[in-house]
Amino acid sequence: MVRIVCTPMLAALLLAMTVLGQETSPELPVAPAFSAFPDRKLMQEIMDAWATLNPHSAAKYYDQSPKNVFFDDAGGVKFVGWQAYEDGLRKVMASEQQAKWAVNDDAVVHAAGRYAWGTATVHAEYVAKDGSRQSMEERWTLIWANRGGKWLVVHEHFSASPR
Repeated sequence: MVRIVCTPMLAALLLAMTVLGQETSPELPVAPAFSAFPDRKLMQEIMDAWATLNPHSAAKYYDQSPKNVFFDDAGGVKFVGWQAYEDGLRKVMASEQQAKWAVNDDAVVHAAGRYAWGTATVHAEYVAKDGSRQSMEERWTLIWANRGGKWLVVHEHFSASPR
């Protein structure tokens, strides 16, 4: 007897595979061509783009399909489509003066053909516009799909540990 177990990672990978045929929006900046597969360096580049506090800076790393799902406990829990994600995080980032994320050494990327998924903990430091500071460890899981030789995020789950 063969047992098939659907883990959260497998479910996320299957979700990413459902958006395989979707195209990106042509008016956004073109993502740079990456190495054969995503890696920790690319993960840090994505975090650095978010650190600009302008979601448009990160847009080039994300597939623009309106059906992709992104989970982020900042500004909401679930965002369907890049535009909803960008709008939700833009509202949250409006209260920030500065943000910095450092991908920790536990980052791992797994590749499977035209898809890859990565996991990491991320050290975050926030400075609000009122000057208050917050530092924490966060969790990050993302799925990329290879779109025309470029690795674009089609699903992301970003969350902080309960305080």
